[in-house]
Amino acid sequence: MISYCCKRILTAVPVLLGISLLAFILGVLSPGDPAEFVLNQDGLYAPSEEQLEAMREELGLNKPLWLRYGLWLMGVLQGDLGSSYITGRDIAAEIAQRLPVTLELAVLALLMAGVGGIFFGSICAVYRGSFFDNFVKNLTNIMLSIPGFWLALILILIFSEQLRWLPTSGTGSLKYFLLPAFVLAFATMATVCRFMRGALLTEFGRQYFLVAKVRGINKFNLLTRYALPNAIIPVIALLGNYFASVLGGSVIAESIFAIPGISSMALEAIRYRDYPVLQAYVLVSGCTLILVMVTVDLLIAYLNPKVKLGERS
Repeated sequence: MISYCCKRILTAVPVLLGISLLAFILGVLSPGDPAEFVLNQDGLYAPSEEQLEAMREELGLNKPLWLRYGLWLMGVLQGDLGSSYITGRDIAAEIAQRLPVTLELAVLALLMAGVGGIFFGSICAVYRGSFFDNFVKNLTNIMLSIPGFWLALILILIFSEQLRWLPTSGTGSLKYFLLPAFVLAFATMATVCRFMRGALLTEFGRQYFLVAKVRGINKFNLLTRYALPNAIIPVIALLGNYFASVLGGSVIAESIFAIPGISSMALEAIRYRDYPVLQAYVLVSGCTLILVMVTVDLLIAYLNPKVKLGERS
């Protein structure tokens, strides 16, 4: 198990290097001059060419691209992610402050999508063809078609402006994360529901389930002890991918609800051409993705004895 985990991480190192290099190059080639953003953040005056050249020299922007990338990579290996061009703050400290906020949001969204999707998907499979099943299938189609930003604005209007039950923005207690987490989980909950329903219906037709049913085992045990443990394995893989994507893609929720997470940090970095922050964001997101995927693989291997780690079936 340990050797398999190490092997997975080692094979992902070239991918991380490629992603970081691509993000570095695209950031440099994007329009805009970071030196101009630093000198003219308020937009009230145009800096002279001498000021721009001095700022580029101070930021290290006059060095060759390969040298800038190499110096940044060496610093990362030593635990130094650099400093922000705009704020001058240490990027590692900034990420350490913002990452727990995004993690809290992602975990809550994962619970909503997982629990809601598995619960309703299981009921739909048990009562296949019923009114409830047809209603949920139509509802999931609607859920998958609703844009996240529109849903966020509607939820703010109802629960924050009209009912005044939940805050519109910021962080703090659990209630601050309920609306943004639900926005993130909304479409995935529908996907998990449909996926769970299909997986359970497949298990209901397998021989082991039919034999257990003939033996007179009650429906609850048939579902929880026979069908569900097998059907939930691909759902776990789906939720693992979803959790990793939330950590790196919760821009809409963090922006609309003013949540100071790493996605909003990356959005600000894109706006001001803050290349070191973007590079650190890509690196952290990639490492988190690999960690989550390895954890999901190990969990699936534990739940399914038929999986042979590192071997061909």
